Amino acid sequence: MNKDSFFALQLVKDKCIGCGACAENCPYDAIRMDDYPEINEDNCRLCGGCVQACPAEALVMERPRAAEATASEDGGIWVWAEVEDGALAPVSLELLGKATELSAATGQPVEAVLMGDGVDGLTAELIARGADKVRLMESPRLADFIEENYTNALAAMVSECRPSILLIGATTRGRGLSARLAATVRTGLTADCTELEIDPRTGLLRQIRPAFGGNLMATIVNPDHRPQMASVRPGVMKSLLRDERREGEVIRHEFKEDMRDERVRLIEAVKEEALGSSLNDSRIIVGIGRGVKTKKRADEIRDWARRIGAVVAGSRAAVEAGLVDASLQVGQTGHTIAPDLYVAIGISGQIQHTAAITGARKVLAINPDRTAPIFSVADYGWAVPVEEALPRLMEALPERG
Repeated sequence: MNKDSFFALQLVKDKCIGCGACAENCPYDAIRMDDYPEINEDNCRLCGGCVQACPAEALVMERPRAAEATASEDGGIWVWAEVEDGALAPVSLELLGKATELSAATGQPVEAVLMGDGVDGLTAELIARGADKVRLMESPRLADFIEENYTNALAAMVSECRPSILLIGATTRGRGLSARLAATVRTGLTADCTELEIDPRTGLLRQIRPAFGGNLMATIVNPDHRPQMASVRPGVMKSLLRDERREGEVIRHEFKEDMRDERVRLIEAVKEEALGSSLNDSRIIVGIGRGVKTKKRADEIRDWARRIGAVVAGSRAAVEAGLVDASLQVGQTGHTIAPDLYVAIGISGQIQHTAAITGARKVLAINPDRTAPIFSVADYGWAVPVEEALPRLMEALPERG
């Protein structure tokens, strides 16, 4: 074991009886028995299996005491700029907008972290959208998104520059990266935030997200560790308008070979065929719920939606009923959306669903139950059965010409 640095798994030699149970129960071959257990830190995944297996309680998991930290740091507010297919993810631009708002309250600079291969052409866009600085790391090793490599590289940048706040989009990539990074740099992470704000008294980042099935909103702060990390769902923040006059600084960072995880390599990338347009950039979304009842009716709604240039999504109940694919679920366990118009058909409007559509500019609800909760969040309501509403919608909103 490396004695020069702290490692969370520790051996209490005075308690060890040399039985070897820890080595026998390690699934990663990280413990070798000599007179005492010897732990290979590179192999160990801190799963805790050896701790549970030890009959003498000689192995313990410890964490170092955090150095006292204050919110007066000027390390900056960082946004991880996600790149996919050569373009910036919309959520990254949304987070730059929120970071600019937080910067006004803290006085800290807004910094975008741009990683990949051949992505330097995106720096101007990040600056125009609110970044004061762009921390650029380019390498052929970053051409493919391998979570371990990105984590190692980003963790090195965090350790060197010590940002106060780090925001990451809660996308498929961002969810894994943020969790792995938080564990690597030993800080906290609040996932799937719907709001962020600065506490005027302490200067700490208030990270707000739904809890207990969406029945209440939890406010979480991290007073002791840095950076204060949060992942945010796409569609809940507003990006800034592009300002070509903004000036910013580009700071280059080197990808070092020891940042590469030799255990992982990408063999093949296979794109799954998308079912229609992306929910994140659709101007009109039609959501269907259990009240639609049949697949035939759902197909009729899809046909109408196609005619008006809309994308069909659904509530969790619709997904469970087989009316909509799970990849198009809107709600607390699905997508958060912000279209110009959201048409909710046969959706009751439980808080798990309505919390995910607050970004919609206008909401039209169609439900025969006048007491359905969806009407409390709708701009327009129509209390009629789906069977009656659909023919009239087709007449009122014909196919785009």
